[in-house]
Amino acid sequence: MIRYFIVILLLCSATVAWSQEPPAPAPAEELVFPPIPAPPEPLPYAPKSVIVHERSLTQSDKDNIERIAPWQPIVPPKKERKLLVFGLNMDYGGHRSIVHANYAFTLMGQRTKAFTAIVTNDPSAFCEDGLKEIDAVVFNNNVGNIFTNPFLRQTLENYVRNGGGLLALHGATMAFVHWDGEQKGHDDWPIFGEMIGARGMEHRESDERLFIRIDDPDHPLTQCFPKDGFEYREEFLRVADPFSRQNSRVLLSIDNARSNLNRVPYGDRKERPDEDYALAWVKTFGNGRCCYVSFGHNSRVFWDPMMLQFYLGAIQFVLGDLEVPTEPR
Repeated sequence: MIRYFIVILLLCSATVAWSQEPPAPAPAEELVFPPIPAPPEPLPYAPKSVIVHERSLTQSDKDNIERIAPWQPIVPPKKERKLLVFGLNMDYGGHRSIVHANYAFTLMGQRTKAFTAIVTNDPSAFCEDGLKEIDAVVFNNNVGNIFTNPFLRQTLENYVRNGGGLLALHGATMAFVHWDGEQKGHDDWPIFGEMIGARGMEHRESDERLFIRIDDPDHPLTQCFPKDGFEYREEFLRVADPFSRQNSRVLLSIDNARSNLNRVPYGDRKERPDEDYALAWVKTFGNGRCCYVSFGHNSRVFWDPMMLQFYLGAIQFVLGDLEVPTEPR
């Protein structure tokens, strides 16, 4: 009898246990993530910002560029490449050739399949997120203090220093320099001059006729030029410090001996005490690949097959596909 009651008691206990719901799991600890900082808003540039309008590019100009733009890359790209082309000016009218360079570079990228050009005048493109997928940037004839946001400047510096590419055209030696106002001539961001290797915009006629020396005739980027040099008409800049052959590998320069530099009205004028007038070079900035090319004031530069071939090589260098020596000589 006692055994019978024990069995009944055990069965009742089991029935009660089975009828109860299993205990709910303890709530997981809530994870709190820090807020993601938003990119800075574009600065209010108007009315001092200057953007060269696409109307400056005529159908005749397009035909000239399309007639000679290369179809083959210098070297096959290692991967899909993106090239950011930036053309904003500040307090300066802007070179008409800006839109010709935009069109030529875009077309070369499409034809050669070496890169995709992204043309913009918006400084916010230099925020960290904006540069994540960019392989190289082009400062296309930028003059004036084009953006002052310290966040954007630091991001651009970090981008180049950590292995990005930077190509600067002609007037970009005056980017981040006040063009007008009380601070006219003041270099507002000297680090940019260190990146591209020069400052200043001194020149003579806009179609000065000079003989160009090939300083490095065996360099991969100069193979499109005659090894003994060539004559050319352009607005040739005589750049100032921090230019030095000790930190840049010069590719092209003015051949003083074969050019008439002492003509009227200039006499024995010397824009540099050392009379070293470099026009194109490559260099490094940290791990970054940098190139400066003085040619690009006149629009016709961008329908010159020799110059477009040179620019294509420079672009593929800063993108990281064309290996070239950058050690100073």
